[in-house]
Amino acid sequence: SSGINAEWPLRPGFNERSPKSRVLIDLMTPVTKVEENDIILAHDPEECDAYIVKRVKALAGQLVDVDEDNQGTYARKHAYQGKLTVPTGYCWLEGDNKYNSVDSREYGPLPLGLIKGRVLFTLWS
Repeated sequence: SSGINAEWPLRPGFNERSPKSRVLIDLMTPVTKVEENDIILAHDPEECDAYIVKRVKALAGQLVDVDEDNQGTYARKHAYQGKLTVPTGYCWLEGDNKYNSVDSREYGPLPLGLIKGRVLFTLWS
């Protein structure tokens, strides 16, 4: 499907306090390059029929500081001296509410090919 779509099913946890919130996502413009702090829609790497909305925190080649108090499964296994390097072709995602977010700390760097679009804005209800 193409176009701008605000009705993608999102993984549970997306703004649970306001479940009628919607995001406006640009699906028309090819996502050939992401930048730090972009908010993106991607296929969930753990659930093939779900999508996630997260913020890009780091890009290929960048170091990620791992918070000792909130590491997640992937970060706990792969961090060396509190740091991880994002591999080529991947990005590191984190939710804005890092203490209540399933993100790259849990499932690891996200392949860029799983990104579907950029979030343009959020409509809070």
